[in-house]
Amino acid sequence: MNLRLADQLTRSGWTIDVAFLFDRHGYLGYRNDFRQLRFIHMRADGRLKRMFLPMRLTCLARKYHLVLAGLDLAATNYGYAAARMAGRPFVSWVHIAFDEHSRSVSRVSRALSLWVYRHVSPIVFPSRGARDSLESALGGKPASSEWHVIENFHDTSQPDDAVISPPPANVFSRPVVLSIGRLSEQKAYDRLIRTHASLRRKGVEHHLAILGEGPERDRLETLAAQLGVADTTFLPGHVHHPRTWLHSATVFALCSLYEGLPLVLIEALQAGLPVASMDCPAGPREILDGGKVGILVPAGDEAALESAIARLLADPALRATYAARGKEKAKAYAPETIVPRWEALLAHLTEPVHASKAAVSR
Repeated sequence: MNLRLADQLTRSGWTIDVAFLFDRHGYLGYRNDFRQLRFIHMRADGRLKRMFLPMRLTCLARKYHLVLAGLDLAATNYGYAAARMAGRPFVSWVHIAFDEHSRSVSRVSRALSLWVYRHVSPIVFPSRGARDSLESALGGKPASSEWHVIENFHDTSQPDDAVISPPPANVFSRPVVLSIGRLSEQKAYDRLIRTHASLRRKGVEHHLAILGEGPERDRLETLAAQLGVADTTFLPGHVHHPRTWLHSATVFALCSLYEGLPLVLIEALQAGLPVASMDCPAGPREILDGGKVGILVPAGDEAALESAIARLLADPALRATYAARGKEKAKAYAPETIVPRWEALLAHLTEPVHASKAAVSR
């Protein structure tokens, strides 16, 4: 999402440089899609390099009119310190349900981030739920802080067909339940594999495909084998342009522990793919209009998710209804609707607009 925003702002006349704090980020493979952006690699992996990172970022921040932190925790903490020392405006962009997300990090990291968020203004959230999550973590919104909800937007660009790999025919020899995301604990794909196995035992013919890569791959593959669905569960890894998968699947499913505003749900709606989603914090309820645009089930309720997927697989008319509603709802997340709100905020913080340069710290 960060690179998409930078790309859209660049097209509107802003000059955007993107700073990657660490080499571990997987965004480096996207450079060919964003050739007009300049990438700065801080390469601060390792304890010694991190000690000098605030000083290096401060020197970098002085070259710009504004610093925007595009991730929670480290990017926000380092970015805030650098902007303060450089005397530059700072914007924090909270992408996730922070109260839930921060429970997976050390107490020191959580405490430091909460201290920063108590002092940062403005903060941008992708959903009301993400805003409420940080408010809960802080015990209330600081009186002096300026908070904005600016939703994520879908990608309307059309990549060259030459770079799009068609889905394997064997995957789509049956109706496909699709999900897209990092194979991480947060995404809770073990829930979806158990749901898939239960449906298969009940005679519901379908395949499960999860696009993404991550540390949970071995555990998920082992679980699929233990449940006897290794042959019908497909984990093809990261797919750079999943458009054809979205247009070929039968149902999209989301079962995360928490989100912020899951872009994959918006992209599924845009593709006309009916959705069954758990009502996790935060974002699915807002995207699906409380269940009007897709089937929304209680967070963590695997039986309810199974029932929702079964209904969609069995009922073409129901799928068509949700597909039509989804395409209409996706229009609310078009770049031309969302990006001007970012421009208005940045224009307010830095003048004149056309001379502004934003460093996005990651």
